[in-house]
Amino acid sequence: DAGINTRIEAAIDIINNYRKIQNSVYDIDYSDFCGADIEFADPIANYICSNGEKIPLNSPDIDILIPSMGDLAAPMFAAALRSLGFNAKALAPSNPDILKYGRANSSGKECLPVLLMAGSLIDYIENEWNGTNKIALFTVQGAGNCRLGQYPVFIRDLIKRNRWQNVAQMVLMNEDGFAGLGSKFALRGIQAIIASDVLDDVRSAILANAKDPENGLIVFNKEYEILCDAFANDADGIYKHLEQFAKSIKDNIIADRHISESKYVALLGEIYVRRDGFSHKWLNKRFAEKGFVVKDAYISEWILYVDYLLQIDLLEPEKSIKKKFERYVRNFFMRDAEKKIKKILEKTNFYEYSRTEIEPILNHSKHILPLDFKGEPGLTLGVALHETLEKYCGVINLGPFGCMPTRFVESIAVPEMNIAGKAKAKKLANPKYKTPEIFNGSMNIPFLTIESDGNVFPQLIEARIETFMLQAERASHIVKLHKNTNKK
Repeated sequence: DAGINTRIEAAIDIINNYRKIQNSVYDIDYSDFCGADIEFADPIANYICSNGEKIPLNSPDIDILIPSMGDLAAPMFAAALRSLGFNAKALAPSNPDILKYGRANSSGKECLPVLLMAGSLIDYIENEWNGTNKIALFTVQGAGNCRLGQYPVFIRDLIKRNRWQNVAQMVLMNEDGFAGLGSKFALRGIQAIIASDVLDDVRSAILANAKDPENGLIVFNKEYEILCDAFANDADGIYKHLEQFAKSIKDNIIADRHISESKYVALLGEIYVRRDGFSHKWLNKRFAEKGFVVKDAYISEWILYVDYLLQIDLLEPEKSIKKKFERYVRNFFMRDAEKKIKKILEKTNFYEYSRTEIEPILNHSKHILPLDFKGEPGLTLGVALHETLEKYCGVINLGPFGCMPTRFVESIAVPEMNIAGKAKAKKLANPKYKTPEIFNGSMNIPFLTIESDGNVFPQLIEARIETFMLQAERASHIVKLHKNTNKK
């Protein structure tokens, strides 16, 4: 096989070349470099400077940087942290220059999210950092089949290679339910995350349903900035400010169709790229031109998923009483905040209220993927089998180029993306389920996998997107008939 032969020949060339230069190859000595670190402690975490000095994490001399996992989520999360006294800043949304920074400081094996995270840190240090403030980059870490576990390892190595003084990571663990910074942080953080999730739905609906989408986006962006400022300066009154936001959207943006008549497409898959417009090339805007509302799977969905795994003992968190209490408070508050925020933003007329329930989703995929196979695949497959044709006209499975979970989902999902596969999952979750007569037994469910490396999509992907849109348009008529039948 030509492919195998060329790889063998390339390996032999590499070995021969290394033998010639091996005596001049040596490891770089970093013994003189001392990096900064974060120490989680009561009542407030400490920042350990490169010279060993400890200062409280809420010091104004520390820039806490929030990676741009979505142009709405990062600024709002940073605003929530500022309301607690932290000097938090949202890093710039991803762009080609940030991607270049990431690629220039990587081996080429890393996936897109970590390249963008590293690139945004470099961009901040090169172009915005005053050189005197300390830096704490907010990151998360988790075990499993995703490279998420290697993000902090890569960033730590990046800091060391560049010998950056007073640059550290603030790492929260997936297995701990992201506990570690106290109950107040959990409460404010979850408000910001849920609000930004639903605001993203509102924006997608404005793009698809408003009479004048361009003007609607201007109004939305203006009101969003006001909301972020309110979050930072009057977090206790955030529900009042959300009410004002909802009223302004309703009064100033005229809908071309009622939200209940929307055609929805689910954007699922790897959490970073599906929330980052640059990574998915703003699919929400593209689909909106055809009248589709793209519903991007929530960040809060993942947090609820982690809580569910903790509940059924499939994660092993740190056993400290402090973190256990923090997780309990956050989980209790999260459900209350979710209901309040969604009910308020429903008043915009560009959002349909619905609760995020993890167990029903996983009940529709666990016959294929056991619950102890943790990660996005179970959620993606579950949503596809549970909610397509009742709610969604189709599903996009999005991930970074070369992402194993994304490719795994495609391999197991494609054979199930038909009425027979859906009916089987439905009956296993609910033995009383009966397949509606309007569903043709031979009908396929529109399903598309896209891998993104940050560049423009190649012609093959563009063609597949166009085909998917046609399939979703046809499926939307089935969804509409199904809704009308249920109403009757």
